[in-house]
Amino acid sequence: MSLSILEKSAIRKRVTPISIQGYHELFRLGYIPEKTELIEGVIVEKMPKDPIHAGLVQRLSLFFIHSVSKEYHVRQENPLQLNDSEPEPDLAIVDKEENDYLYSHPNSAHLVVEVANSSLNYDREKLSMYAKALISEVWIINLITMEVEVYTTPSNSKYQSFVIYKKEDSFSTKVISGSLFSLGNFIRNNSK
Repeated sequence: MSLSILEKSAIRKRVTPISIQGYHELFRLGYIPEKTELIEGVIVEKMPKDPIHAGLVQRLSLFFIHSVSKEYHVRQENPLQLNDSEPEPDLAIVDKEENDYLYSHPNSAHLVVEVANSSLNYDREKLSMYAKALISEVWIINLITMEVEVYTTPSNSKYQSFVIYKKEDSFSTKVISGSLFSLGNFIRNNSK
C-alpha cells in the first residue's frame, strides 16, 4: 500500500499553507469545491454524512436551540474563523452577535460538537486547533462506540481534561444551565 504524497513527512514539511483570505478568494473564483474546510492552512475535503450522523446533528441542534441561554447562538455546520483555520464543526455554541454573523464568522466558541463515524480520527486531529483557539469545551460524539468524549481546559495546544461518557451516562455543560445531557436521549433502540 503506497502512501499519498501528503502523508510523507518530507513532502508535508514543504507544503505552503493558504491564508483564510486566500481560501475565500479561491472559493469565490470557483477553484475550491463547496464541501471543504480550511484546517491549519490546508484545504481539506469534508466527509460525506450518513443518516445517523445527519439525524443526530439535527436533533442536537434543536436541543441546543431550546436549551442554551439567549446570550448564545447555535451554529450548525457553519465556519468558525480560528487563526489559520476555518473549520465547520457539526455544532458550535457561540456568543450572540448583533449582526448574527452576517459579515464575519465567529472567532471563538463556548462549545464545539463533532459527530464522528468515519471521521473519528480526523475530528480528534482537529482538537489541537480548537485548543489553540482556546475553545473551552469540545465534544466528540463517537458513533462507533456510542460514547461522548468531552475535552475541557485548553492549554498549550492540548486539552488538559478528558472524560468519556457512555450512551446512558448523564453529564452537564456550562452552556446548558440546569440541564443534564445524555446521548441515550437522542439515539434510540434501533441504533448501533
